Amino acid sequence: MRLLVVDFDFFFPVPQDPRDPLAPLYAWAHFETPYYLGEVWEERALAFFLRGLPFPQAQGWEGFWQRFAFAPGAHLYYADSNALAFHPKVRQGVEEVVLFDAHHDAGYRPLGEEPACDDWMVFYARQGARLRVFYPSWRDPALDPGPAVPVERQKDPGGPVEGVFHRVFLCRSGAWVPPWTDGAFFALLEAAPLPKVALEGVARRALDLEGLKRRAQEEALGLRFLERLRGLC
Repeated sequence: MRLLVVDFDFFFPVPQDPRDPLAPLYAWAHFETPYYLGEVWEERALAFFLRGLPFPQAQGWEGFWQRFAFAPGAHLYYADSNALAFHPKVRQGVEEVVLFDAHHDAGYRPLGEEPACDDWMVFYARQGARLRVFYPSWRDPALDPGPAVPVERQKDPGGPVEGVFHRVFLCRSGAWVPPWTDGAFFALLEAAPLPKVALEGVARRALDLEGLKRRAQEEALGLRFLERLRGLC
């Protein structure tokens, strides 16, 4: 049985070169906690507002499912965390995992007893599954630390993907991808031509962009005032 796993951060480009002047805006900590799924994005959004920069958006997700062939009876399971890619309903009978992700999720730190968002592929390796990762075109695989288990890794060449998939898992990775892209995530989910099963609650996250915009304007005004005061000293 072949499992297709898609992490929505595959479609959210971030600067890869630390010399990129925008790179500091993406120096984000990532933890799958309520704070990092929701509240922290207010300050991150504010950083773009204060600089007059457009919000980065998800890209390349339109038409994605057309690249794949699905077996009769295939289902799509979805969640926020990629750790649930090893959920009992998903992993049963899986012999091969094909992952589209900005990270290999095959171990970056000492393993725990339960699968986490960054090491669930190791658990598939333990049950004998073949592992393959396609990175997005914007991501250099060499920047991803080596996996703890054998994984075939390459950049996504685009076009149709060979073979038939019997099961699909899609995650939002809300600690990596901001709330203002939730519309694109749910559009991708809806576009999948398969019956869908939620493994955990995944809802649109609230983000008061108008309030943040007003706050940015107020803070920018205060900053200009302080700069004028410094000029008078």
